[in-house]
Amino acid sequence: MTQYLLNIINRLTNILNGMLQSPELWTKEGETADVVQRMITNLTTAGKVVSDAKDALLTAQTNARNIQTSMTKFADDLENSAIAYEKSDPDKLIHYGITLRKEKVKKPVPASILHPSLEDDIDGIGFIVSCNTDSVADQYEWYKGNGTDPTKTDVTPEMKLYKTTTKTSFVDDDVLKGVRYFYKVRPINATGEGPWSEAVSRVQ
Repeated sequence: MTQYLLNIINRLTNILNGMLQSPELWTKEGETADVVQRMITNLTTAGKVVSDAKDALLTAQTNARNIQTSMTKFADDLENSAIAYEKSDPDKLIHYGITLRKEKVKKPVPASILHPSLEDDIDGIGFIVSCNTDSVADQYEWYKGNGTDPTKTDVTPEMKLYKTTTKTSFVDDDVLKGVRYFYKVRPINATGEGPWSEAVSRVQ
């Protein structure tokens, strides 16, 4: 559940609890306990739709990245074959969209083990999530999970893809108070993925 929806749900739930204690005062149309309960239900349903959409997006992003990695290698192999087949007349390579240059040197696979850190955001809602840079990384792949016991830091929960970004710092405000969240990150580029960092965690 996203925090902005949870905030209004909690507000309305508190009001509803008060209304149920004094139902005789709340008889005006549009202000009954039943109306408030319907609003809470609508907000809860909307929150589930958002959560499901986020999960579906993350799954689609993971699948697309796996396909992109595979197809990049396939395209490289095809271009190399075209260069070999047309070696007697390299000018024909223009039809393949290939321009012969000096042999392209691929970036090495990122090798740095990154060091993620978490701080409370300045408004007190969410975390500032950051890590150091890797010199050959094009992007940083972040995974996130939440523990069942906020006091435990030694048990890492299941973590799912949360964000792939070119930045080494971002704000995650999709957090609930009293819940321990875990994050880990790795550097990636077109050549491959670097090693995972250690998981770090924080409670707000």
